[in-house]
Order: sequence, then structure tokens, then C-alpha cells
Amino acid sequence: MTTLRKNRRRWHPFRWCLLGVLLVGAGSLYTEGPARLARALGGGTESQPPREIIKEVVVYKPAPQPEPAPAPQPVTIVQPTAPWHPADAFAMPAVTLPPFPPALPEQAMDGSFSHFTKLQSGINMRSMVEFRPGSTASHDRKLKDAYMVHLSMSLYLPHAASPAELAAANPELKKVFADYDALMAAAKTSHWWAPLMLHKQNQVRKNAATLSKLLDRHNFYDTDTLLEISAPNSNRKVLWMQADMDVVSDGSDGDRLPAMPEKVMKSDYYQPTTSYRWKKLGNVPNPLLKPWQDRLDKLQKDKKAAPAAVKHARAVVNDLKTYSFLLAEYDPFIVIPLTLQEGRDAAFRPKPGDYAVVVIGKRVFPAIVGDFGPNYKCGEASLRLAKAVNPKATPYARPISDLSVSYLVFPGTAESQPGSIDYSRLNSRCRELLQELGGLSQDAEFVEMNDLLEKPAP
Repeated sequence: MTTLRKNRRRWHPFRWCLLGVLLVGAGSLYTEGPARLARALGGGTESQPPREIIKEVVVYKPAPQPEPAPAPQPVTIVQPTAPWHPADAFAMPAVTLPPFPPALPEQAMDGSFSHFTKLQSGINMRSMVEFRPGSTASHDRKLKDAYMVHLSMSLYLPHAASPAELAAANPELKKVFADYDALMAAAKTSHWWAPLMLHKQNQVRKNAATLSKLLDRHNFYDTDTLLEISAPNSNRKVLWMQADMDVVSDGSDGDRLPAMPEKVMKSDYYQPTTSYRWKKLGNVPNPLLKPWQDRLDKLQKDKKAAPAAVKHARAVVNDLKTYSFLLAEYDPFIVIPLTLQEGRDAAFRPKPGDYAVVVIGKRVFPAIVGDFGPNYKCGEASLRLAKAVNPKATPYARPISDLSVSYLVFPGTAESQPGSIDYSRLNSRCRELLQELGGLSQDAEFVEMNDLLEKPAP
């Protein structure tokens, strides 16, 4: 047992590795590599053993039969398409950046600069400032044209609307008058249209250098036309004014209204008189007589007072002692421009007290000619009439701003004895005059006016 264990221990792994190497070397002698090495060392005199020649045996195979040609298929022409770009399909919208503001000048430069603005009076103004090379400040400040304003205005001068164009201002006119077409066929442009526009033009030219006194846009375009009409059947004459409606709040009468509001008593702009007046009947003094007497005394003591102001105040005081006047808050009347008092032709000239009607839409309001206003302004009515047209009207808010108001004045129809308005007579007389024009249609609405104050004792 001891000897066998010793013999086993003698076979160390190194011996097994050496035995493996020898076996691999012996096996390699039977490969072609050692033979080549031997031939190279021995000069290559040994003949190599003959190789076995393998002849190629050709085996006959029948030729394959051709397959039947497939049936022709329809040719589909594919249109070339643009190549697909993923960036195009998922492209984000372009981001537009605001332009960079121009660089501010670092010093004053020559050139022209314009600016556009709208004034409170409705005038659109484009101003242009031009800087030109100059000399020293001590030299240029002595020159008048070194710092000067050149004012230039541009206005459209309108023509009188023809009868065919009148319907554009109020399309309901044809539904108000039964013989509207016959009236318009007999209408002609009034000869007062030219002087009215001339007064407007002169007013602008006169105050062009003073923008604060310049005739505003609204009043320059306040009249659409002036027509003189003789009714075909009755020959009744009527003066047709197409305009807007501003509000008048003047007038006073101690007999009908002994007390006036405090704001009226202290106002420097309230006019206590109207063109239509009559002899005072009662003993109650006009409520505005005392304020105007105080104003006259103050003007007479003022050495710098204008003589025209003193003369006007004295005339008003005398009128307030002698006459009574219409009250704009209680009486329906209209105001006529003084231009219509010019000229010798009196056939269509309106006078204070003449009857008139005011047409707005399909409504017809009776009124009288109560006052005369500036010669360049048209389209004014009393506060009483304005509130009947639009309850929201005030002395500072006109009821109608566009040119849709028709004022029909019947010249020569004033009562022979002037006095406060007899409202029963006013309504009936205006109906009669309308009937002489052919009457109203069934669609028209005649709005009767009533007396809001008690009549004075006879």
C-alpha cells in the first residue's frame, strides 16, 4: 500500500503536460507541414505519391420546360412625390419679432416732422414742424420768420341737396306727406342757400388764425338744403330747411313765469329776449330785469367798458320793461338764421310768429318761428320742442345730431295780434296748413302740443 501511494505521487501534473506535448508533436508528423519541411531540407528529390485522378461524370438532365408567360398586368404610373421631410411636417409657426425701434438721435437735426390729432371742436388737424438751419440764437430770435406758424385748412364746400337727394336724410319723408312727389317736383333750391354758405365760409376765414373761435365741424355742416316750394293745388308757399337740431333755452316772461331758476339769474350767457315778443300785460316785473339793471350800472361805471356792450345792456333793460317773450322751456318754437332776412324777395321770407312744423321720422310737431340766430347757423329749436323729440335733450345735449330734421315754415301765417301761444290754435292751424300741401299720409303721426303754464289774465 505504501509503495503504490508513492508511485501515484510520482505522476505530477507536469508530467501529464509533458506527455501531452509529445503526443501532439508525434501527431503532427502525419500532416503535410513536416513533409514540406523535410523536402525543403532534403532538396526536394523525393517524388510525391501520385494523386488519385477523379474524372467528372456528366449526368444528362432534360432541359427544363419554359413556364407559361404570366398575363400582362395593368401598368400603374406612380407620380413622383416630393421627398418627405419630417421638419416640414412638424415645423413650428414662425415667430415674428417686433421691429427694433429706430435709434434716437443724439443731436437736433434739420427736417420736417408731422403729427395728426383731433381737436375738441371736431376738426382733424395735421401739424407739421420744419426745422431749417439757422444762425446763432442771439441772431435768430430777432427774426419774425425764425419761429412762425403757417396755418392751412382744407374743407369740403357742400352743395344744396336736390329733392332727389333729400330722401337720403330721412327715408320716411315719402311716408309722411300724401303728395310728397308733387311737392318735390315743384321744389327749387332757395336763393338763401348761397348767402348762408358764404356766411359760413367767411366765419371760417375770419377766425382761422384763432382755433378756439373757429366754427366747428358740426355747425359748418349743419344744413343739407334749403328749398322753396309752392304747393301745386293751393299755391301755399313753404320754406323747407333740412338740418340738425340744436337746443335753445332763452326767453323770459314775468306774466307767465314770475320766478326763474337761480342758475339762470346768475348766468352771463342766458338771453332773456326772443325775436317774437308782445306787449307786456301784467304788473309783475320780468324776473331778469333786476340782474340786467345791475349789469348796466356796472358797465356804466366801468371806464374801460365797450360802448357796444353798454348799448346792448340798455336795450335789453328797456325791452324787459315793455315786452314779454317766449319761454324756451315751455314754448315750442324754432330759430331761423338771420341770413333768411337778407334780400328783397319776401315771398318765402319767414317772420317771427309764422307757423311751422317739424318732421322727424314719421312724427310731425307744430311750432312757430320764435327767434333769429347767427347768420351762419341753421337748425335750432326750443328746449320744449327738443324734449318732445327726445326726452334726453338738455341745453347741453342736442336731441338730433344728423341732418334728418325737416323744418317747414309757412311764410306770412303769423297772427295779426302777437301774444303768448294759443295751443288750440297752434294745433288746428298747423293741420290746416299741412292740408294745403296735400295732407299727411296714414302712416304719419301728428303730435299735438299743450300749454304747460297758465295763461295771463286779459
